[in-house]
Amino acid sequence: MDKSMMHVRVPASTANLGPGFDCLGIALNLYNDIYMELSGKELTIEVSGEGQLFIERNEENLVYKAAKKIFDRLNIKLSGLKIKTVNEIPLGSGLGSSAAAIIGGMVLANRICGNPLSSDDILDLASEMEGHADNVGPSLNGGFNVATYDGVKTLYIKKRIDDDINFIAFYPNREVKTRRARGVLPERIDYKNAVFNVGRASLLTAAFMTGDYAKLRYATEDMLHQVYRKELIPELYFVIEAALMGGAYGAFLSGAGPTMMAVSSNDMLDNVIKSVEAVYRDRNIPLKIYRLKCDNIGAK
Repeated sequence: MDKSMMHVRVPASTANLGPGFDCLGIALNLYNDIYMELSGKELTIEVSGEGQLFIERNEENLVYKAAKKIFDRLNIKLSGLKIKTVNEIPLGSGLGSSAAAIIGGMVLANRICGNPLSSDDILDLASEMEGHADNVGPSLNGGFNVATYDGVKTLYIKKRIDDDINFIAFYPNREVKTRRARGVLPERIDYKNAVFNVGRASLLTAAFMTGDYAKLRYATEDMLHQVYRKELIPELYFVIEAALMGGAYGAFLSGAGPTMMAVSSNDMLDNVIKSVEAVYRDRNIPLKIYRLKCDNIGAK
């Protein structure tokens, strides 16, 4: 790779974590490497790895759009820009590929301009672009994030996650568009379901903050989105049940899916994988498994 180009490595993320819809997320050690430099008078984009057959090489490219948002904010007029991406994060998987692209584009554009914007400034702009902060926050800052975006400002708290905690991503070979996954959600919810999720999200946050991971079995339960998204991901609750039976601390739909995520100790890791693999095998669903840890650093 051209050493003259600015470079950032951006982690994947898993969001919602069950009950924390649009506000809870964790960075994972699966990465997109993004390179950028001012060059010539045209936009040039090269893509390799995941999504290389589908990602735009024009002004609709998400890395470019994110970078341009920074340049516009700083009143920098572009003449030409060269972008290269090497992607490990699958598209439409529920592992934060769009958030990684946004953070990568913004961080590099800010560096090219001499880093005039703070990390919090970038997070505000990324949240505006994404619409919520549960993926962009972890991708930028690393760790477990509790984040809320009010349309202007993003407020967050970050917590490091122990390295002996495993995040097992079960990725079936299909894509679920976030727009479609949001389209199945109701406009209104029952009060009792809202109360249920407030309790579970609070318990989940406390579990990660204190390291009381045994509580995740109950803290990852949800009544706001997973129950509706099972029509797009029919295996959803079977995977959760299998993961728990295999010894997982907890399991949930990662973002909008279709990836399912299980949280496990080192001792139970292989048992969880074996138990969940059977669910996909019995349904003839192609499966890729990622054995992941939390990335506690973020974009770097």
